[in-house]
Amino acid sequence: MRTAIALVTCLFLTTAPGSARADIGPLDIPVCSELELRVGGLFRVGTARLYLDDCPRARVDILASVPKQFSLELARSFSGEDLSEAAHDLLRRNLDLSHSEPLPESLACLADAYIDAGAGDRYDVSYLPEQGLALHLNGKLLKRCENAGLAEKYFLIWFGDQPFHRRMRDLLLERAESPGPG
Repeated sequence: MRTAIALVTCLFLTTAPGSARADIGPLDIPVCSELELRVGGLFRVGTARLYLDDCPRARVDILASVPKQFSLELARSFSGEDLSEAAHDLLRRNLDLSHSEPLPESLACLADAYIDAGAGDRYDVSYLPEQGLALHLNGKLLKRCENAGLAEKYFLIWFGDQPFHRRMRDLLLERAESPGPG
């Protein structure tokens, strides 16, 4: 968890080379934007990608009940336990829940599904209104969680009022809404 929190406080973002790539992931929707994440401006953490059907509507649609996907291709190893703990904390903050309050089951289901991952691995979190949330690692389904009316709120982790990284949120949304490559 300390590693995940430390990353949140010192990430620098740059344009990833070769924007909007063809590696779609679990959902067949367009890449709207991508960013390369770096620690201290030197060490590459990974590449974040946002996928939506209607990229110019990113700010409106990102927390709506529409198909969407957030992907993170890792450039270093992360503990599944740390990622799960960070997901729980960020969801509680964005939902205004106390640390002792449990997350709604449709959100906890996915937040608990992370496993250890290493450099080159790719997490995909996808949402389909009729199916709910899914977590994939390198294209392999780790967990599918039914939509109980709150599943789209999982994206608060990256796009809520108190996101994982405010600058990452803002740049992904800004680039998604801008005409031209991601």
